[in-house]
Amino acid sequence: MVPAINPRRKRRDEFEVLSAANASKDPFLVLTARFTDVLMLEAVARRTGVVPEHANLYFHWRESTLLRRSLISACPIVRRCAVAIAPTSVTAEHLRRTGWKRVHCVPYPARRVATQESSPPFRHLLVAGAVRANKGIEHVADALPELMRRGCCPRLIIQTTRKRLNGREGSRERRAIDRIEATGYPALTLDPEAPDSLRYDARFRGALTLTPYDPIKFSDNVSGIALDALLRGSPVVATAGTWQAGLIERFGAGRVMDAWDGMTLAACIESSLERWADLCAAARAAACVLANEHDPSHLNQVLFQGQRPD
Repeated sequence: MVPAINPRRKRRDEFEVLSAANASKDPFLVLTARFTDVLMLEAVARRTGVVPEHANLYFHWRESTLLRRSLISACPIVRRCAVAIAPTSVTAEHLRRTGWKRVHCVPYPARRVATQESSPPFRHLLVAGAVRANKGIEHVADALPELMRRGCCPRLIIQTTRKRLNGREGSRERRAIDRIEATGYPALTLDPEAPDSLRYDARFRGALTLTPYDPIKFSDNVSGIALDALLRGSPVVATAGTWQAGLIERFGAGRVMDAWDGMTLAACIESSLERWADLCAAARAAACVLANEHDPSHLNQVLFQGQRPD
């Protein structure tokens, strides 16, 4: 059992957990690996002399700053001995280029969800997950007046949970939420609470999921929200150049914004609703394929059998 981590001494507790896991010689997984995990695991290996050959680090994305990449480069024991796992081939190749010797590409694990056999009636627009500026909340705010001008004002649910950075809430996100509230958009639900699993699943039923994410930041970052939406048969609107835009183009299960702005988002919402039944059918077909590709058993093969999923 992994001990609970005290937020007040988070780094120290994480270091102790990694130390214990590395000493056990059993395979262990850091599911969302960051540069800090690499640094701590390198320190554990140097202090104890036990190489982290049973460590599996799942990197959801490439570290974006030169400083963080340089810090990882200063950890030769971990890069030589630990297993680095990436959700996409681009990130896997980046890891190989930067000196990781044991690299696997395993699609982001996601649970299979039952979808309806026929297209559900449209119920609402959905912005799920924590609010972040690089996930396009400002463009959602810009899109609402345009939707009202077009006379297209379906119900809209926005999860307004905000991620904290250094104990402070993002000012850009707060201003965007304030603008959304000030539009007078009808049938608007702003929910500050992260839903439990049942409510989370239910929100995707009959929903058009909006993921107008930054095309640079999310060019190779897997969107768990978009993946969850498609696995539940919900069509998706995404920005061209993002990972999820590739899924939409592959399956025809939504609309791709050719510009990262509110006007384009509003136009894509309106055109999606005009072809709702077709997009839902495509999303259901995508769900069948993606459930197999993202089956968690692929990750288990790497963790416990040392095998590639392919």
